[in-house]
Amino acid sequence: MRVLRGALVALGAFWVAPAVAQLRDGATITTSRYTIDLYQGPVLAGTRVIGLGGAFVAIGEGVDGNSQNPAAPAVRTPESNSHIDYDLGFGLTFPATLKNSDFFNSGRRTNLASTSQTPTNSIFDQARATLSLSGFAFLNAEANAQIGRWGFGLTADLQEYSLSRTTSDRLLAQIAVVHAQLAHAFADHQLMVGIGTRSVTMSVQNQNVSDAQQRTLFSTTGAGFETGFLWRPNEQHFRIGGAFRTAVTSRATDSAAPILYQDDPDNQLYLPQHVSLPWDLNLGFAVQLGPRPFNPRWVDPEDELARLKRFLRWRELERERRRRFELARTELEQGDVQAAARALDVELGTEALLDEGTLERAELRLDQETRRKNLAQARFRMLVTTSLVITGLVPDAVGVESFLDRTVQRSGQRISLSPRIGVETETVPGWLTLRSGSYIEPSRFLSGNEGARVHLTLGLDQRLFPWRVFGLWPEGNIWRASGSLDAARNYFGWGVAIGIWH
Repeated sequence: MRVLRGALVALGAFWVAPAVAQLRDGATITTSRYTIDLYQGPVLAGTRVIGLGGAFVAIGEGVDGNSQNPAAPAVRTPESNSHIDYDLGFGLTFPATLKNSDFFNSGRRTNLASTSQTPTNSIFDQARATLSLSGFAFLNAEANAQIGRWGFGLTADLQEYSLSRTTSDRLLAQIAVVHAQLAHAFADHQLMVGIGTRSVTMSVQNQNVSDAQQRTLFSTTGAGFETGFLWRPNEQHFRIGGAFRTAVTSRATDSAAPILYQDDPDNQLYLPQHVSLPWDLNLGFAVQLGPRPFNPRWVDPEDELARLKRFLRWRELERERRRRFELARTELEQGDVQAAARALDVELGTEALLDEGTLERAELRLDQETRRKNLAQARFRMLVTTSLVITGLVPDAVGVESFLDRTVQRSGQRISLSPRIGVETETVPGWLTLRSGSYIEPSRFLSGNEGARVHLTLGLDQRLFPWRVFGLWPEGNIWRASGSLDAARNYFGWGVAIGIWH
């Protein structure tokens, strides 16, 4: 038995050793037996999340919360005053050009490509052409729908990295992360629990600027599971939240063609076997100081109107009973049934219209009372939020930059910890909200000689104007413009967004 065990160990070493040797830091990638680590270092999300340094899992409200906590779609804000509600968000984030930019925190300069000269149908290319982006773009679109205690969320985070290989040749990596979530509120909307899927698609293309040719090298898609919770006890000034997302690993290499440009040794590109987004655990705590309530009790308007609706439903059934009774009596007395039916329809129809008016007035009165209550609340608040993100390993992996450069820089060999903190306050009540935050971005690269770096972030929401968008939004809807800044060693990013003012 001991001899057999030794033989198996030797055989395993025989097969594993070549791959390990070929993945030596600094060497050219000459094997397909590796994985691309899609770990995301800088916080890339909505502008509010960035402005708070990514510490958002315990706030978990609005469309900004979808990418941080799957329970977010079920969280009702005080401004949500209808049984059925929805919210939308849209934002763009990209780094400013720095001479020594190190977007991946790998310890070396990121060779971002210049603005693309090869327009395609890609949404990234359209955005970059419009905004003159260079080398990197991040686009996020978010939508939530809420029905009573249920919430449904859909978020798409789209990233693009474009790195030059030669003066006329570049590799373009496009990554789409889509969250589809279902959440439910329990215990009088004090505990929200959500589940969902996180799907990842990575596509790599080769662009040749001189002859305007573009070739797709490979594309791969995978999916994983995510779950989260948010505890917000009514009338209290704190929240606790957490989220866990499983790893997403997909196969990338086409076994029939694992090597591209095989006849060109200077440009040979070995495609990876797998692409992996590592698992992560996000835990956070938030507290709000000041007179403005953090967790006001949310009451479903349907519950408030339930008694009136039951009464009106009884009246509707009573009208139907009266109609049947009167027509039956008329027929028994050999009267004109058709004339009696016409007279009854006029009388009972008038009663039905009056009941509809009663319900509409009650709904309007409840809506106005809710709005007045929200407007009467004190506006001053100081929100302090913290979180810790723990990210898992990715065996035999290199980073996105390493893959595009075809040079080994091992990534994901250790668990990463990212503590985060943010502060937010409504500086000009009803008009301007400012926020600031900080987080530590760990390096996923053991060979990175500069290690983790500290980010400082800023953000703001500016109230704009009311607009119902041709009747698609309810009365009183007010739009906002948002912005964010994120600065660290060899990194500077900024973003803009538009959404609903709360």
